[in-house]
Amino acid sequence: MKRRDRDEQPPRRVNRWLGGAHAVEETLRSKPQTVQELWVEHEAKSPAIAQAIRLARATGIRIQFMARKAIDRALNGGRHQGMAIKVLEEPGQGFDAFLKILSDQEKPGLVLVALDQIQDPHNLGAIARSAANLGAAGLIIPERRSSPLSAVAVQASAGAIQKLKVFKVVNLAQALERCKQAGFWIYGADAGGRAVWDAALNFPLVLVIGSEGCGMRPLIQSSCDELVKIPQSSGGVESLNASCAASVLLYEIARQAAGVRNK
Repeated sequence: MKRRDRDEQPPRRVNRWLGGAHAVEETLRSKPQTVQELWVEHEAKSPAIAQAIRLARATGIRIQFMARKAIDRALNGGRHQGMAIKVLEEPGQGFDAFLKILSDQEKPGLVLVALDQIQDPHNLGAIARSAANLGAAGLIIPERRSSPLSAVAVQASAGAIQKLKVFKVVNLAQALERCKQAGFWIYGADAGGRAVWDAALNFPLVLVIGSEGCGMRPLIQSSCDELVKIPQSSGGVESLNASCAASVLLYEIARQAAGVRNK
C-alpha cells in the first residue's frame, strides 16, 4: 500500500454551523453545494436575511424558521444576526495535487499565503479577508498549533475565506520546499528584512506570516528566499500585528503582481 505523503493532511469531511450575515451570504454564493440547510430566526427581518433566503431558494437549499434560542444553541452562543447555515464540507483538493496541475499560464502573478502557527482565529480571518481582497489564491496552514478553520475564523473574514483555497499541511517547511520545486519564490515577513517596496518581487510567490508573538520559527525563516519588512515611523509602536502586517505586504505584492500580469 502506498504511504500518504507526510506533508499532506488526510482528507476529512467537516460538519459545522456558520452564522452571521457576511459568512452566510458568501458561503451561499461561493459554496452552495456545501450548505445543507438555512435557519432563519422566526419573525426576524432584514435585507441580509431576505438576501440569504433568496440565495437559498435559488439553489434548492432547505430553509427553516427557528426560535432565536435554537440558533443560539447551534452556534454555541456565537453571533448570528438571525441566520445560520449547516455546512458539510467535503475534502478539497490536496496541496500536492494543486502544485502538480498548476500550469505555466497560471503562475504569473500567483500568490499564496503561508501562516506559521497563527493561533488566533480572528487573525486568521482578518488575514484571509485581506488575501481574498488583494488577489491571493489560497492559504497554507500547518495542521498543528494553528487556528482551525472555525466558524469564528469564517465570521472574522466576513466570509471571504470561503473564496480561497485552504491547504492544511503537516509540515510547513516541507510544503515550502515543494513550492520552490514548483517554481515559487518564498518571502517571509520579518522586521530584519528588506523594505518590501524596495524589493523586486518574483512570481509566483508565497508570503509567510509568522505567529502573533514569536514570528516565524527559525526553520521556516531559513526556508525563505528573502525576508521583507514594512518600514515604520520612529514614533510608532514596536510592530504591527500579524493581520495588519499581512494586509500591507499583500497590497505591495498585489501592486507588483499587476505589473507582471500586464506584461
